[in-house]
Amino acid sequence: MRLTRPPLIWVVASHRHLHNAQREQCYTVMDEVGTRTLVNMGLQPVCYPRVPPERLAAMLDTVDGLLLGGSDTNVHPRLYGEAPYTPEMLLDESRDALVQPLIRLAVERGVPLISFCRGSHDFNVAMGGSLHQCLKHVPGSVKHWENEGETIDQDYAERHMVTCAPGGELEQIAGMRRFGVSSLHLQGVKRLGSGLIAEARADDGLVEAFRWRDENVFAWGFQFHPEWGWRRHPVYGRIMHAYVDACHAYQLRRVTASEPLPETA
Repeated sequence: MRLTRPPLIWVVASHRHLHNAQREQCYTVMDEVGTRTLVNMGLQPVCYPRVPPERLAAMLDTVDGLLLGGSDTNVHPRLYGEAPYTPEMLLDESRDALVQPLIRLAVERGVPLISFCRGSHDFNVAMGGSLHQCLKHVPGSVKHWENEGETIDQDYAERHMVTCAPGGELEQIAGMRRFGVSSLHLQGVKRLGSGLIAEARADDGLVEAFRWRDENVFAWGFQFHPEWGWRRHPVYGRIMHAYVDACHAYQLRRVTASEPLPETA
């Protein structure tokens, strides 16, 4: 059973300084590919930027899923007890302030959550994990970052392979143990957060996919981008459809629970 209203998905915004005419100005932005993918898969993206902590619970009540997309910015290393490795590191502390408590609340409530790239770093740090601040500095690392001057399609092309945990949840979703993925970020999981389970790794051992420990809650982080090319890449499509199904199921439970019980004679 599916309801007539599409599930509403809170797409977490980023905050960027962009050039506007003759000046630079701060904008609140949503990832275009992520929102387009949601619409094409029958979901409806919504955005609540800069929500104060006291409103988070009420705003989360209005949605059926959460999506944390990628960004050029990084989670502030202060949140996992480190200083930025370079003063030039791009940060977005407004996003940090929103997503850290939001992720924990969503997991607690069982709201379906999917996160890609920077979003997966948000998820890991929110659960007490840490990050490699620059994978280029990790000895033996495979190439997890894009080349300068590439086209957007080249950026999101398969860059290396990942291997699923044998018998794990991702292997069941993907229908295969090993497949190629995109990779566009200099950072990655160093220590997994509490309650998170590694589901796939690159050949250098970097965690490329992880989930919340409760199999009944869809809450996943991906270093790669299954929202990009989900129609062409069979594994990406299966991952995204699993998320869509979880959002529909959550919406149905939420609406059913809010309906008044029938009066008895």
